[in-house]
Amino acid sequence: MKRLVPAVVAGALIVLWGFLSSRLPPLPVRADIMLPSALVLSLVAVLVWGLLPLHALGRRLPLLTAAALPLAILFVWLGWVPLANVAKVVAAAALGIWIAEELERLSWIVIVAVVSAAVDVVSVAVGPTKAILDQGPVVVGYFTVAVTWAGYTYGEAYTGLGISDVIFLALYLGAARRFGLRVGWSAVAMVVSFLATIAAALWWTALPALPLLSVAFLAVNGDLLWTNLRRGGGPAGAA
Repeated sequence: MKRLVPAVVAGALIVLWGFLSSRLPPLPVRADIMLPSALVLSLVAVLVWGLLPLHALGRRLPLLTAAALPLAILFVWLGWVPLANVAKVVAAAALGIWIAEELERLSWIVIVAVVSAAVDVVSVAVGPTKAILDQGPVVVGYFTVAVTWAGYTYGEAYTGLGISDVIFLALYLGAARRFGLRVGWSAVAMVVSFLATIAAALWWTALPALPLLSVAFLAVNGDLLWTNLRRGGGPAGAA
């Protein structure tokens, strides 16, 4: 249980920000987008990283997703957005970590990174993600982690991170742990990639997050990926 303390603390801070952010003085718009995003997305990464010890549950991990997902839906329906955020992250993290544990070779995660980035671009441009976004905030609320801005309520303004993006964040961190890659630096690089996508979206509409997320993961671990793949692509004895 002690190994889950970082996850518990991060989850509590995400909830605290969600409830207190609207009581803070608003910032200039771009700062009000980027600074809360940097805070909350860093906490999301810590929460996912803190849940990595749950890999020991193996194929029972989807049970955690099955338990957290109905809670997320209930909290969204009740309007308890901060609690919904944590439930969504837990559900997505459990699924991503489970998928990582099912990978037998490191080459699979490289293939996943390339394919998922391409699929996300198509989905946001003309596919399911675009259809969901076109339905408006009510539908989007069930599929995103909502980062509220300082001085605004959730109903007034927020930045959304897709649940699928959290799944891949957990998948990459889980794979980094499993195959002996750089877990900490992977987390930092992927948070930076999220922020870079959000910053770019200030000048466009919604942008896919997985391309930069995948690039960040592959870039931070490039040398280790190459060495591991040459060695056969199996687990490298990560702790």
